[in-house]
Amino acid sequence: MTDSGAYGATKPGARPGANPGSGTGMLTPAQWCEHNSWQLPNGALFSAEAAANDPALKPADYRSALDIAEMLNGIDGKKPTPEQVRMIEAGPAPTLVIAGAGSGKTATMVDRVIWLVDNGFVRPEEVLGVTFTRKAATELRSRMRAGLNTLRRSRRVAPTDEELREGVADPTVLTYHSYANNLVKEYGLRLGVEQDAQMLGDAQKWQLAAQIVQYWEGELPLDHDGVPVSAATMINQMLQLSDECAEHLVEPQQVIDFCTEQLAAYAAVPDPRRETKTEKDILKVQRLLWNRRVYARMAMSYARVKARMQVLDFGDLMRFAARIAEADPAIREGERARFKVVLLDEFQDTSHAQMSLFSSIYGADEDAGIPAHPVMAVGDPKQSIYGFRGASDGQMFSFYRHFPTEHVQPLFLSIAWRNDISVLNAANHVAEKLKEVPEWVRAADGDITAAQVPDLRPRCALVGEPGSPAFEQAAAGMVGRVDLTYHDSDREEAVAIAERIAAMRAQAVREYERAYAAHRSGDGSVRPHLKMPEIAVLARVHGQLDPIRVECERLGIPVQQVGLGGLLSQPEVVDLVSALRVLADPNRSDALARLLTGARWRLGAADMLALGDWAQSLVRERERALREQMALRMLAEAEDADDADDAAAINLQAEHLRAAQERLDETLKGAVEDSSGYASLIEAVENLPQDGADGEPLYGEQYRGRRFSPAALERLRAFAEQMRVLRAGLSEDLGTLLYEIERTMLLDIELAVRPGTDPLGSRANLDAFHEVAAAYGMSAPRINAMIYAGSDGVSAEEGDPGARRFLLSSGGVSYVMGFLAWLERADDEEKGLALGTVEPDPNAVQLMTMHAAKGLEWDHVLLPGLCGSATGGQTPNLWQMSANAALPWPLRGDREYLPSILEAAEEITAFEKAKDLEDYLGEHKDDAAEHAGMEDRRLMYVAMTRARNLLAMSAYRWKSAAAQPQPVQPFWEELMEMLFKSLFGMGTPTVDAPSVRFQETMDTPWAAPQLVGMGLSYTMPNPADKRKKVHLNHVRRWVEQLAESKYRLAEPVTLVHGTVVDPSNLPPAPDEAALLEDLELYVDADELTPEQAEARANARATYAEQVQRYAWALVEVMAPALAQDWQLAAPSVRARTVAENCTRLNLPVPEWIIEATEREKWRETQPPQPGFSPTVAAALPIEVRGQFAQKNYEDRNPNLGAVLTAMWPFDPLERPVIWRWASDDALTQGTKEVLRRGQHEQLEREIAINSSSRREAVERAALAVELAVGAGEDGAEPETAGESASHPAPAASAAAAVQGESAIPESLRQQAVDWEREADLLLLMMGQTDPVLRNQLPGHLSASTFIRLSEDPQGTVHQLMRPVPQRPSRAATIGTAVHALIEEHFGVAPSADPLEAPEAEDTVGVDLPGSVAASATSTAPADPSEPASPADLQEQDEFTFEDAYEESESELEASVQRLWERFANSEWGSDEWKERIWAVEYPVETHIEGLSLRGRIDAVFRTEDEDGERWVLVDWKSGSRPKMSTMQSRRFQLGLYRIAFSRIMGVDPERISTVFVYLGGKGVAEVWDHQIRGGLPTEAQLAKVIREARKG
Repeated sequence: MTDSGAYGATKPGARPGANPGSGTGMLTPAQWCEHNSWQLPNGALFSAEAAANDPALKPADYRSALDIAEMLNGIDGKKPTPEQVRMIEAGPAPTLVIAGAGSGKTATMVDRVIWLVDNGFVRPEEVLGVTFTRKAATELRSRMRAGLNTLRRSRRVAPTDEELREGVADPTVLTYHSYANNLVKEYGLRLGVEQDAQMLGDAQKWQLAAQIVQYWEGELPLDHDGVPVSAATMINQMLQLSDECAEHLVEPQQVIDFCTEQLAAYAAVPDPRRETKTEKDILKVQRLLWNRRVYARMAMSYARVKARMQVLDFGDLMRFAARIAEADPAIREGERARFKVVLLDEFQDTSHAQMSLFSSIYGADEDAGIPAHPVMAVGDPKQSIYGFRGASDGQMFSFYRHFPTEHVQPLFLSIAWRNDISVLNAANHVAEKLKEVPEWVRAADGDITAAQVPDLRPRCALVGEPGSPAFEQAAAGMVGRVDLTYHDSDREEAVAIAERIAAMRAQAVREYERAYAAHRSGDGSVRPHLKMPEIAVLARVHGQLDPIRVECERLGIPVQQVGLGGLLSQPEVVDLVSALRVLADPNRSDALARLLTGARWRLGAADMLALGDWAQSLVRERERALREQMALRMLAEAEDADDADDAAAINLQAEHLRAAQERLDETLKGAVEDSSGYASLIEAVENLPQDGADGEPLYGEQYRGRRFSPAALERLRAFAEQMRVLRAGLSEDLGTLLYEIERTMLLDIELAVRPGTDPLGSRANLDAFHEVAAAYGMSAPRINAMIYAGSDGVSAEEGDPGARRFLLSSGGVSYVMGFLAWLERADDEEKGLALGTVEPDPNAVQLMTMHAAKGLEWDHVLLPGLCGSATGGQTPNLWQMSANAALPWPLRGDREYLPSILEAAEEITAFEKAKDLEDYLGEHKDDAAEHAGMEDRRLMYVAMTRARNLLAMSAYRWKSAAAQPQPVQPFWEELMEMLFKSLFGMGTPTVDAPSVRFQETMDTPWAAPQLVGMGLSYTMPNPADKRKKVHLNHVRRWVEQLAESKYRLAEPVTLVHGTVVDPSNLPPAPDEAALLEDLELYVDADELTPEQAEARANARATYAEQVQRYAWALVEVMAPALAQDWQLAAPSVRARTVAENCTRLNLPVPEWIIEATEREKWRETQPPQPGFSPTVAAALPIEVRGQFAQKNYEDRNPNLGAVLTAMWPFDPLERPVIWRWASDDALTQGTKEVLRRGQHEQLEREIAINSSSRREAVERAALAVELAVGAGEDGAEPETAGESASHPAPAASAAAAVQGESAIPESLRQQAVDWEREADLLLLMMGQTDPVLRNQLPGHLSASTFIRLSEDPQGTVHQLMRPVPQRPSRAATIGTAVHALIEEHFGVAPSADPLEAPEAEDTVGVDLPGSVAASATSTAPADPSEPASPADLQEQDEFTFEDAYEESESELEASVQRLWERFANSEWGSDEWKERIWAVEYPVETHIEGLSLRGRIDAVFRTEDEDGERWVLVDWKSGSRPKMSTMQSRRFQLGLYRIAFSRIMGVDPERISTVFVYLGGKGVAEVWDHQIRGGLPTEAQLAKVIREARKG
């Protein structure tokens, strides 16, 4: 194979042949790896590392990573760091790159591909990139394509003629599962997997697994009481084991054998002498091993049934791909020949099966003679957070074990481009323990260790060493902030977070207002734009986010909660599914009731009751008919027996009657007693009473039920007719049926006008459901299969003993029924399916889980709820004692990195006593907790590194109705260590951490303001015994000490850094002298009377209460002031600040603070240590906040016993008011007050939710209707200018109201009630529509739509909101045909791009015979100043629009042929322009003002002049040249094309010319951009159009 074109030397300026496999002496990729050098096109080996040491080794045309960056980003653009350069220019030997969060790994991977292609080492199509998600793959692919396009424009890599015809080759970028799927599709037949095997979703897996469990005839898994577990538990555990077996390439039979061996070993250990009431660990281990063996047998049956049905799940996909890769060397060689360079992204999240797949294909095996292959794996072990999906951080550390090479040289990216210094310091500190290698890790020799992974460094490290002037100057602008806040309850936390977000947004508005005022004052500044800060709230589970969302909505803060399920519970989707159920199942009266009472049919309660009565009457009528038939039959039989007179015949007749009666009763099934149980509302709708001759409905003489209202009967008949029409389409395509239901039910219109929603995004959930139906439709016809097998899954024939029918999808009788059954399972197993995706709103606060936030970033990130169990409430345990670990750890592929014990049977039988074995298991439980803690620590690290500037973390003491306070999580304590280290120095060991020194801080809490300032009162692990807890309450201890010492604060005290402790708000100090005076009254008495004793006790109690109240008030004043002053102090003087503040407040200075001050003074005398940065040290302190009132430190949960109530019924114009009562007693008392005196306003309760009232708007609308009706009846004068009916003048409003009341005629009063309701709806629509028009546009616009937007913003937006089908245009037909001929002339296929389908824009000025447009444009003079002739105008007036549609096909073809001949005979049809063609129908996209603008350029030509290459963008127009006034809007199209093309190609806009070429009229006419008045619009002018459209 030889190279040509882009990779040959056939064109001047093009790169020489770059195919390493062509020519003589060319080496294979395996040989590249052996030398760790790339091969140049001339055959020479090249190493960037060697060339850096000896510049003479660099080829003349070689471009380094820095040269590539300059080409892509410009001379002043972003340059790669030295670490990134090493990654880009790394040799071909397998390389592991550990890239920290925000270190730019994606951009660096792209730069590496461009560097490889640019220097001719590989071709683009020889590069394979693999990542996890489709979104990441799309981003990686687009970045690579953009960079390679830049290379092609520079002619370093010019496309060949073949590539221009068939498309330019790009690197292959896939997800891990997509790559595996391709292998299975291509080679699966070798393992018996058909190419058309379908993938199962979670719900379909459950359907099949449920049948396995249902038919199971073997042993059953047991719970701790020896009772079989529930069917749902069996299904879940069996599926989990099946998935884990696939992920770790383990067969279920191996699990059975392992569990059997382990059970035998445990049985050999002597039992304990005495029975115990609770289940001991050793008994639990044996029970769970038994259960795993049962589940493994079920999994074998499950696998057999899947194989018979030819269906796969995702676990099977990866398992089969790994087996294919291992089985056939030819497949390995083929993949290696196809992809000579492999990049594995997000490598820390790979599973064992994925590692096995890629190492089998691209890894080396010296024993088998398999050489290495160029593989680069990129990831971050600190971000391995998908352990629950089979990922393991150990996979990354063992990279060189699976991809061995002699050139082991891991690379690191440690510069964080995202985070400020404070955020980095906190994240690095939390991740510090990840560097510690646990004792139970059994890593192989040569594995990378966690200790080798460096901490993230701030981006200012690029400008110099820490401590240097350049470093300090850069660091000063990126300090950032981290703070911790401790709340009293989860509810207070939610309120505080919402209020803080509101304050952040308000601050942004104030800054904008100041900047705008400065701009208006003429200071020369650029006009500012209001930009809200990007804010996200991240939590472990969605349940933590719900109260925060409610509080944000209460404050009017826009929020988007990402990643929620519940699509099937959305109202519009429920309506659609209900309609399907009504069509397919006549027994679903509940679904019918929802439809009839909904917005479309609006049946009231009375008519629904009438429908129920009518349904029951139909049942009774059917019952009577059955009885009459049976009676007639019995009568006939009796007549036949009349001739028989003997007693035997009479007895036979009686028996016959009794048997007939029994058969009848069996048929009716008790309908006599309760016919309502068998009454179908659907049947009742299909059999409504018919109208009689007089037009009244005929109910029948025996009907005694309620009757329909005329309106209801009319609507029911219309509904029944529509259902009959829809039911006829049940056999049609599911998507078509759903759209017909949607159209019939007017769901699209209901969503578009729903108040409070964006019409353009209101269909998101409905569209998502259509996608679900489409996906089901693609798989259901193939998956909707039935097989027969035994309960163990072994093949069987129908009718065989023990044969069971396995049916996948519904088990129902129709396609729609199967879909409905699948939806029911998806509602349970897939969390109701994911909601429709809505375009992210940059103005909204994002709420999501920490897992979903991976890969994203925001300005401010808030992490709530850092208390309670860090593992989600589950107690971590060893695999032997955890039902959640389905696959035994000794069988997992990553077992070296798991705390797995007792793997071999010999280890178990070595124990002579059961107690010794029990103790051994108990000793290693902490290993499991440590392993789970590492997973959670990595999750916290990911969440913390999402923040750019501010990281706000919070915890709380009381959760909802919990009886015990919540312990803070370990990260909280570790962050507090950072505060102590600022006192003792950064090198201080953790012995000085608060968890160890808590006793000293408890004795003198005022000396630890960094703790007290957050209201530290929580439960934390006891350092002496991790199994126990320590309750810390510095605030209460402080109060006790102040009370005991009789401390008083009389005057304000100014602290070291200006914070003032002001006693003005303190309560009066306790009067001890008065107490002693009162007590003296009882001292001299020989014996106190009971009254005197009680008085003495009361006096002492009063004094004690005063002392406590005063002490609490003191702490509430002193604690925040001390904490704030401590935070204002520089880290180098904080200990002295504490000591001086204690002195000023006359508080004892503890010894450990005195020691810390001496260390501070000593450090000041020492020279600066190398690498020490004062700015970084100053960024370490964490701002802390807390609460100090006495009520926050009660021993009882204040939320305990709280009751929520809602007043019902409620005013529909107000919505319900929800009250929160402190207890049941408070509720009872409040209810009595309401019932007796109606004094609910004076009750002591808190309004939790009180929505805004709609009454005022409705009353305004009603008044407007009344005034309008009164004016029409009385002939009143028109309204005064400037006033409206809905907003009358203030002076006359009262009089108008009185006048309106009396002006309504009695005949119109009933109509006014309906008018009032409709007026309210219209006002709401108006109020909701205008803001949408002002603030909302779709996420993308085509070029033609953008032109209309520039001409008529409001009209275009209205059209986008409610698109109306347009009449087909013959002009578009002609334009399309002419374009096709021109494309064929140039011989270049249109550029394919999935972003936009081709659109016909040439609908203006098309030359149709006799058309207005043709006449007007053909006679229009080139000079716009010349007027059109009267004859031309007369010809235009005589033509009507309909004439254009009377054109015959021959006339149409003649028009197309005439336009084509004009083009062919023009300069544009010459060979000169044909040689210059670069692309036709070239798709472009650019973003302006957050809006994606898309279009297609008809033709792109590349020319050259003395200054280099120029580009000509042409838009063919099949009409005549219009007047120049029309060009003012059309110029936006050319301007958009030029800007978009300039951005995509990286070309100076001045080197791009644009032109309209008009083929209609009398000849070919051109309008170049310089001929248009005002020239082409700039980017600022395009942005202005968008802003004006948004303003409305």
